Amino acid sequence: MNIVQSQGQLPEWANNYLQYIQVPIREASLEYLTEICTAHHQRVPFENITTLLQYQEYHQKGRLEQDEKRFVDQLWQLNAGGTCYMINSSLHQLLNQLGFQTRYALLGGGHVGLLVRIPGGQEEVYVDCGNSAPFFEPVRLETDPEQVSQYAGIEIRLRPGDEPGTYTYYRYVDGRLITELVWSFDTRVTYQFDDFQPAIANYFQPNDLFTSSLRCQLWQLDQQRSLSLVDNVLSIRHANGKVEKRILSDLSELREVIDQEFRLPKLPIEDAVRVLQELGFDIFKGSGITNSLE
Repeated sequence: MNIVQSQGQLPEWANNYLQYIQVPIREASLEYLTEICTAHHQRVPFENITTLLQYQEYHQKGRLEQDEKRFVDQLWQLNAGGTCYMINSSLHQLLNQLGFQTRYALLGGGHVGLLVRIPGGQEEVYVDCGNSAPFFEPVRLETDPEQVSQYAGIEIRLRPGDEPGTYTYYRYVDGRLITELVWSFDTRVTYQFDDFQPAIANYFQPNDLFTSSLRCQLWQLDQQRSLSLVDNVLSIRHANGKVEKRILSDLSELREVIDQEFRLPKLPIEDAVRVLQELGFDIFKGSGITNSLE
């Protein structure tokens, strides 16, 4: 695959994508891939606001289309991101444009990650920007099996399974294993986006995790912290291990947090809250305690 030499060789959406995450075009390499991952996590939120806004559209169509152009438009117009299906599928398209060889991985039957081959070698690494986890750099599954992705009390370990090419994903929060997020995956299997439609159908079901709550997460390495909003609870995790929690009492406080803390002023949080209300969920009447999937 030819190395990208200039912006003129990229489609407009790809140039706009790179501009949004503030990364220039470089030759494809492990270092460049790391730069993209680190920037992506700090600029593009992991959130279900866009999921809620697409809820009716999805049920009318009965499927979710892979659409990197729409994804990039929403970056600029809404400061939006999404969950694994739209973030990682769009990143998949971008990386291919930049000279990487990229394919999908399916973890635990529902989470979509990426496997990226490093140019000039045989090594394939794991990349995941559609996850509230600190994958700031690719995971070298084959050459560094003890690698740990960690920040601010969140730790992810990808460990080899019993058979070659199989792995298990483990997530720890403050040293505690989150058993709901232990996922197995097989890198020997090749997927297309439409292979995920059954999982996506479950994801868009009423009362599912992402259709019954409000979620937004972003890493802010310049401030040495992570922000996580679950319904009306803001959690701030600092790199030194300190965790702050703040309960938001109304929509105006929610808007202020999105504007001032997350710095995502275009994110249509009010519309997402309205959709949740239509689905029978009031985020301001919960217990005020975040669940274990933080």
